[in-house]
Amino acid sequence: MTAVNRVVVVGYGMAGARLARELRARARDLRIIVFGAERYPAYNRVLLSSVLAGKADEGDIALAEPTSRVELRTGVAVTAIDPADRTVTTDDGTVTRYDALVLATGSRAWIPPVDGLDPAALPEGVAVFRTLEDCRRILRAAEGARRAVVL
Repeated sequence: MTAVNRVVVVGYGMAGARLARELRARARDLRIIVFGAERYPAYNRVLLSSVLAGKADEGDIALAEPTSRVELRTGVAVTAIDPADRTVTTDDGTVTRYDALVLATGSRAWIPPVDGLDPAALPEGVAVFRTLEDCRRILRAAEGARRAVVL
């Protein structure tokens, strides 16, 4: 059995953040590298609706940062995994080795098929509700609006 010295976690949502904290608490010498596609620190997605409703602000839903000695790489998406070489490659071309890999990528908002709507490039006034950036987009769209349609 190969020793595990370096763990790569893909995903810095609630599960990835908690895992990083728990790994650090249990294995002081373990190298932990966490990749998160969002550029923000981890936050409680369940409470996004409270931010949208004006009952909480972004700081209220922030999760505790992992303790020291956890390498956080936010705003960086993992685009390829090579299990044979035990590496991940990010959208900026960085290749990182791992002994153990954890995929904590969560989910995505589902967009129903609508003629003329490209889910990869939503037009102004169309939004999904999954991330902090989505919440910000909805709040911007709602400024001065009198009507909204929710699917």
